[in-house]
Amino acid sequence: MTDSNDFRLLVDDLPDGMLLHREGTILLANRQAASIFGLDDPAALALCPLSAHFHSDAWKRLLQSISDSPPLTRNRWSATMELTRADDRGAVIDTATSWTVYQGEPALITTMRDITQIRRQEEEIRHQANYDTLTGLPNRALFLDRLNREIIRAKRTQTRVALMFIDLDRFKWVNDTLGHAAGDDLLRQVAQRLQNSVRKSDTVARLGGDEFTVILPDMARGPFAERVAAEILLQLVQPFMLMGQEAFISGSVGVTICPDDATELDDLLKNADTAMYRAKGDGRNAYRFYTHDMHAEAEARVALEKDLHHALERNELVVHYQPIVDLNTGRLLGAESFLRWEHPTRGSVSPAIFVRLAEEIGLIAKITAWTIETACAQAQRWRQRPDSADFVISVNLFCTRCRELSTDDRIPDILHATGLPPKALILEITENILSENADKAMAMLNHLIRLGVTLWLDDFGTGYSSLSVLKRLPVSGIKIDRTFIPEVTNDPETNVLVQAIMSLAHSLKRKVIGEGIETSAQAAFLRERGCHMGQGYLFQKPVDAATFEGILGRTFSLL
Repeated sequence: MTDSNDFRLLVDDLPDGMLLHREGTILLANRQAASIFGLDDPAALALCPLSAHFHSDAWKRLLQSISDSPPLTRNRWSATMELTRADDRGAVIDTATSWTVYQGEPALITTMRDITQIRRQEEEIRHQANYDTLTGLPNRALFLDRLNREIIRAKRTQTRVALMFIDLDRFKWVNDTLGHAAGDDLLRQVAQRLQNSVRKSDTVARLGGDEFTVILPDMARGPFAERVAAEILLQLVQPFMLMGQEAFISGSVGVTICPDDATELDDLLKNADTAMYRAKGDGRNAYRFYTHDMHAEAEARVALEKDLHHALERNELVVHYQPIVDLNTGRLLGAESFLRWEHPTRGSVSPAIFVRLAEEIGLIAKITAWTIETACAQAQRWRQRPDSADFVISVNLFCTRCRELSTDDRIPDILHATGLPPKALILEITENILSENADKAMAMLNHLIRLGVTLWLDDFGTGYSSLSVLKRLPVSGIKIDRTFIPEVTNDPETNVLVQAIMSLAHSLKRKVIGEGIETSAQAAFLRERGCHMGQGYLFQKPVDAATFEGILGRTFSLL
């Protein structure tokens, strides 16, 4: 190879950078090489030895390999290395070096290609594959990898690792009320607070939605994990600034320990999830450590969930009815419907259990619609009797989360399909219907009123904001909670409370309905103070439709 103008023109036209060098001195460089080094003039490269540009160990190792080989061998040395450009920016290049002859003497020729952008793209792809784009935290894939590594290390070093599952309470309320942008901002702030609650050696990850995890390696079971869980809860109850206003949430934390509770990854995941659900079930804003008795409960819950998914199609859900009675005349006015689950092996499952479970697994809207349709159809059949033409039916509106408040879209169809007049349907709501998204809930309730449906406020007197809620909600009647009635004739304080509730209702022109009436004295007390409707065991406990049919048209004794 000779130093000729033709050769220089040839190397300048190469798509890759090229250097000719001997003993660390650059003899010739093309324009592409100069550009890779951040220079405009190839001749400027020769002003400094190659070692001034390459600082990586890869270049030193390559030179050592070359020096260990005889000159002009057919060897070809490849390496990927970093260099420092003239503008002080770093770059990554792929190189290939081999022997050649230049001006009659052995020399080295190195071709190079700038792969900095490719590496950045690869790193971005790796980051996207392992990190949550919203919060920057490790995602599920990286979390599982790190947890598996920590489990292996804990087994090898005979140390403990704690795993925490964290679920945000009221996150859906933020999303529904303030919007998804506020929800995203909340998740970013939560991520930062969680990171502030742990050591740098710990891992905070986001699994998706509002679910986070924390891995705590090298810890003793007791004080440290407990302190971290308590600090996390403290951080989460501090106010968040979202869309210019304060928002408040809390968290439920489940904790499990390896190897105390389990030594396999899948088992630890189940344990942490089980403990987190226990924290939710115990009232939220709490942490719970996994205990072995929770395992049986978790299995029972999974089985119950599975059965509930099939309860409707297997005709296991039934509606019972309890009379609503005119306390002045004893005449039957209608009935309140009660949903029951008659399980083939478990027997009667308490609504307190399966209604909340239905909310958690997303079945509540479907079950609510079925209950309303079943009760409306039954009521319309009874209204065909001459002695029950004005029969009304009340149904509890179980839905409390606004994402499930789609039942109002079904009610016109239900009324049309069953033939029940809207005025014959009473929907009983509780004040927590406003807890998730008050605006959406109010819109739904006003839509029902326009249809001609009647609304009653159930369980009045037991909530924290009943007085203010009574003014806001478009209800025509309130039901005095059943917990007050048994004591109304023998406890002075309960007596005063019930009278105050009725006085307030009358002032706001709401009807009053007493429930849980067990004695004629209780019925008389309510009647004498302006409560004209009631229900309770004095008249009839909730019964199935066939049994209830036997009391249609009946007048009950009030003595």
